[in-house]
Amino acid sequence: MFEPKYLIRLDKRAFPTEQVVCLGSQLISIIKNLSELIESHIWFCADIDAISPIPQKLGVDSFQLTKIGDDPSLVNLCENIDQFLSGVFIAIREKDQNLKYSDLCVGTEDDQFRSLDLDGVLIEIRAFDTSYFEIYSENQELINKLAKIYSIKIEKLDS
Repeated sequence: MFEPKYLIRLDKRAFPTEQVVCLGSQLISIIKNLSELIESHIWFCADIDAISPIPQKLGVDSFQLTKIGDDPSLVNLCENIDQFLSGVFIAIREKDQNLKYSDLCVGTEDDQFRSLDLDGVLIEIRAFDTSYFEIYSENQELINKLAKIYSIKIEKLDS
């Protein structure tokens, strides 16, 4: 069960050289930063809409989680995206990837800090309407490192 307790919101302040947020290139930079911070993982996505064609064969435009693969697979998807309008990106421990993820439906507009009935989740990223990315985690050390990289304050779930 994934029960995030920490959140960082990456808006224009996190990308000071960019005019807009939720670019495919920005998500690539987040993925590359994460690759050095989290253990071996597989990416799953849902609810993706973008200003660019999205490969329909991937099925990532539905609310049902779809397996994308390793970091290079997600980077490949993002390279063809100008800007995300919405999207949920979840990294799951590689050893836990065979869990029943296909029954799980998630959306960008789900409640903040909502739980997921899924084990092995390392991090969740949501792209919001060209405005910001939200990154959720249960791991305070991980979120502290990301907050430092992007010079962003951490929001915590009120207990």
